[in-house]
Amino acid sequence: MSWTLDVDRGRQTWRYTEDKDHKPTDVDVHLLNLKAPGTTCPKGCNMTPAKSPQEAITKAFQYFSAVQTEDGHWAGDYGGPMFLLPGLVITCYVTGYSLPEAHCREIIRYMLNRQNPKDGGWGLHIEAHSDIFGTALQYVSLRILGLPAAHPGVTRARDFLRANGGAVGIPSWGKFWLAVLNVYSWDGLNPIPIEFWLVPYAFPICPGRWWCHCRMVYLPMSYLYARRTTAAETPLIRELRQELYVTDYSTINWPAQKNSINKLDMYAPHSTLLKGINAALGVYEGVHSKWLRDKAIDFTFDHIRYEDEQTKYIDIGPVNKTLNMLCVWDREGQSPNFFKHADRLQDYLWLANDGMKMQGYNGSQLWDTAFTIQAFVETGIAGQFPDTMRLANHYLDISQVPDNSPNMNHYFRHISKGAWPFSTVDHGWPISDCTAEGVKAALSLRSLPFHIAPISIDRVAEGINVILSLQNKDGGWASYENKRGPNWLEKFNPSEVFQNIMIDYSYVECSAACIQAMCAFRSQAPNHPRIKEVNGSIERGVRFIKSIQRDNGSWLGSWGICFTYGTWFGVEGLVAAGEPLTSPHIVKACKFLLSKQRDDGGWGESFMSNVTKEYVHNDQSQIVNTGWALLTLMAAKYPQREPIERGIKFLISRQYPNGDFPQESIIGVFNFNCMISYSNYKNIFPLWALARYCNIYLQKANL
Repeated sequence: MSWTLDVDRGRQTWRYTEDKDHKPTDVDVHLLNLKAPGTTCPKGCNMTPAKSPQEAITKAFQYFSAVQTEDGHWAGDYGGPMFLLPGLVITCYVTGYSLPEAHCREIIRYMLNRQNPKDGGWGLHIEAHSDIFGTALQYVSLRILGLPAAHPGVTRARDFLRANGGAVGIPSWGKFWLAVLNVYSWDGLNPIPIEFWLVPYAFPICPGRWWCHCRMVYLPMSYLYARRTTAAETPLIRELRQELYVTDYSTINWPAQKNSINKLDMYAPHSTLLKGINAALGVYEGVHSKWLRDKAIDFTFDHIRYEDEQTKYIDIGPVNKTLNMLCVWDREGQSPNFFKHADRLQDYLWLANDGMKMQGYNGSQLWDTAFTIQAFVETGIAGQFPDTMRLANHYLDISQVPDNSPNMNHYFRHISKGAWPFSTVDHGWPISDCTAEGVKAALSLRSLPFHIAPISIDRVAEGINVILSLQNKDGGWASYENKRGPNWLEKFNPSEVFQNIMIDYSYVECSAACIQAMCAFRSQAPNHPRIKEVNGSIERGVRFIKSIQRDNGSWLGSWGICFTYGTWFGVEGLVAAGEPLTSPHIVKACKFLLSKQRDDGGWGESFMSNVTKEYVHNDQSQIVNTGWALLTLMAAKYPQREPIERGIKFLISRQYPNGDFPQESIIGVFNFNCMISYSNYKNIFPLWALARYCNIYLQKANL
């Protein structure tokens, strides 16, 4: 254990650092309340633990405002998935683009730090069990980055692979990357039919009806599959061909591997329908029309170029970012557009104490900032930090998307003017709940007792317009777009490792956030011309949220862990819409949460809840889960104070003397099976819960 001095843009803060596998104990918590020997407190730092909720709030506010960036957002670690960096490393190797040496060293350090100590493998994400997907991709990456086959970490990974049948059973995305690297035959992949992109939108299978992340990954994948884009054979590639498999590379029956998926990796098996279609497409590959394929190649590259230009070469996510870069190289070589791609690789890289990782987006800047603003405003002391709040308002202001993308229908894009993205305005993709949290944050800033040049109601109304446009027929809201395709499209899911990737579904989190935003808007703009439309939308949204509540009172979370997260949104949405606090929906939700409270007063839920879709306890209570649970109970005005006070005591006990909170288990998720980090959550949600506690109980807590 050690204290280290972090310096960020001239600001100095003390941060406690734990070993990557260390589990904090009661003794550690006690040690955290003591100043580290031989250190000097930064100016103004009170290195004694908080003794009350009010003091804990002040400390937390002071700490988090001190690490705000110059443009007003809060930067954070949004890593976790282990299949992202290998795509970058392979793309750079194939295209001949050299990463800086320092980057290579830190990437190696990250991969080795995240190697599972028990078996030498890697999993889908940093807390997952080892599998072939994670291990094979980290293995080839480490070898590309210069580690020899005899390196102890590489040797242990190779032993794991060979003990589990080698890389032949890697899932389809892994087969794809290894084929690009020329260490897996394209004959071992099920077809990725590029001609699908020529199907008219009127047909349900048109890719324009798929979830945007799915289509923006399979768009460049289909281009590269059609082109059979492959690395030139090198001595390293010849070595990898022998290292990755348990039999000689030249003897492997590649067509027999198309549906070979190791049991360690399988989460979403292929449907019978997909198996039949893959077989038919396999026949088609042998007789396809060159004219039609060339037309599809041109069509898809046009869409790839559009995506690049509309996102300023960031692209919607890290997978299609590196794939698009590879497509540009295949089409143009190391052209100016290729280097536009290369320049924005930096947007995805994050250097942390465990090394350099590739984030699951180009950051979570807007998302974290919008939550932070709302938490800060609810503390009641935001007026003491005018510079912090003005900066936060500035970031909110510059992040709202100013215009729609051109020629939206042709490129399957939804309106975006007035929306807020997840990260930055350059990225630009509109998202329902990010827009909702942006609206809520913008409106909450208008309540501050000092001049802040708030975002105008007219601009907030543009965000409301996006929200209204995104409501689905079932009354709920999906993520980026409306639900465009039928549920049976999920039977086409080819990924094996993810669920619910084919279409954009209605989610409790997105729906509740949109309801809250519209309720806040109508309270501040009751005479707006669209209020009647807003009211009807809220009513339909409430019905949807009620319809998907589980019998035990919970809601399944799809973007956080898990039932604690979903239930927080569900209750907040209903309460904002005016649902009576005696409603059985709210009463059952509170009963569910209270049944999960632990002896120490906290809540702790495992990421396995998302995987199994049943509540699974974490090994210990988690401050973020506890924050969500407490916010839910207090939003519902739960009448018994005792369980809430126990939770508040737990949060205070976990706070560091400098106002920071510990980084605990991974807390985010996508597609049910892959977890992702939100490092700012540990500073946002405990503070928010403490603030609400003081507001409700008039700051008369006696802890």
